[in-house]
Amino acid sequence: MNQNQPLVSIGIPTYNRAALLKRSIESALNQDYKNIEVIVSDNASTDETESVCRFYCDKDTRLKYVRHSKNRGPSANFSDVLKNASGQFFMWLGDDDWIDAAYVTSCVQQLIRDRTMSLISGAPKYYRNGQRVGDGKVFCLLHDAWWYRVISYYGQVTDNGMFYGLMRTAQIRKIKMPNTMGGDWLMIANIVYTGKAKVIPEISVHRELGGATASYRHIAATFGISKIQAMFPMSSIAISAWTDIVKNGAVYKVRPILGRLVVGCAVFVVIMAKRPLRYLRAAKKRIRKFSLSRLDSL
Repeated sequence: MNQNQPLVSIGIPTYNRAALLKRSIESALNQDYKNIEVIVSDNASTDETESVCRFYCDKDTRLKYVRHSKNRGPSANFSDVLKNASGQFFMWLGDDDWIDAAYVTSCVQQLIRDRTMSLISGAPKYYRNGQRVGDGKVFCLLHDAWWYRVISYYGQVTDNGMFYGLMRTAQIRKIKMPNTMGGDWLMIANIVYTGKAKVIPEISVHRELGGATASYRHIAATFGISKIQAMFPMSSIAISAWTDIVKNGAVYKVRPILGRLVVGCAVFVVIMAKRPLRYLRAAKKRIRKFSLSRLDSL
């Protein structure tokens, strides 16, 4: 282990996913960047999760296993791995996801090279039952103005693969992920407020659909969120984002209230426009496809 490298903490919150957890742990421990610690927080699993984790603890002392006697919910479990992190840099990893071997090295290098960066992540790739089904959105937020980065983030975010990027531990600890629909969006928007963010297309975080990446209804049930939020997810996220920027978000409170109001309202409009714009784009594709098929038949 190269002690001159900054320590990187990889937090894996888990619950009853023993089979896929092995792949997640191995991808973290097999990074070509060696000065890491991997923290698994077990939310009172009833399957073979504990024996899986004990096995890897015996193999590699860099793995730390924390088992809870009661299931405290996903938000508390995500917070717990961060609380137990000792590294200068930190990232979350889904218990059914995995990362490329060069993931940590590539992210650390860029964070060290540029102090204005607050988050570096790889490009998300999505799978269902091990079969690749598509790629997530790749975009960068490199503008100097905080308000531009925040509005741009909310305008571009879809699958939010950035959530599984590498961040500065001291920065992320100042932010609390709210237990609401789109809480991960709000959290990363807070990080984007503190500095620039970038996705590196040459490395990837591989995400299995059906775990943390699930339907709105399943997310609401898992996180104990009201069914109303699941029925109107964009409205719920838009209201939460506005409230976070204007009233509750600790990072924003140093800004004048008028500026927060303007940014909050802009973000609200941007989020509410996401679904209609998506329908319009889908309709345009169908119309174009139909027009081309009609021309072919002439």
